[in-house]
Amino acid sequence: MHAFTVPDTKHFMSLLFKSDAFDGFRFRQGEISAFAHLSLDGKRDMDFYEETEQEGWCSWAEIKPLVFQAIRGKKTPKQMKLVLSLSEEEAADYENAQALFWNLLFREGILLCTLSVAQETFSLDKKSEDRWFSYIQNFCQANGIAIQKED
Repeated sequence: MHAFTVPDTKHFMSLLFKSDAFDGFRFRQGEISAFAHLSLDGKRDMDFYEETEQEGWCSWAEIKPLVFQAIRGKKTPKQMKLVLSLSEEEAADYENAQALFWNLLFREGILLCTLSVAQETFSLDKKSEDRWFSYIQNFCQANGIAIQKED
């Protein structure tokens, strides 16, 4: 597991909610403590669709307007936790990985990010975790997001 903080939360949140930078990620779940406590599940309800071509998880682009509506206002949310992941297709490129998660925890003005890999079978090999961290580092660098690695 890798962890880091994002010093410029304003820039990060602007990219997250007002740009398409994060739209390719899948939304797994979220919890928001603002005017009320909201909990969101990103699992797509396949019975809602006539076609079954959709992936099992909603994209961030689909969920973003709902989350933005919940946090919008004059007050910053007390806490917000969002879990994003790569698409199932992209995760298949990582050895022994079922899913790759990017956990975002915003609390008291600090944005803590943790990265994890759900493995198909138990392994002590950290290559997929390191590759996932490298992917996120490149994503952050490409989008002007500074990060501070946590020990």
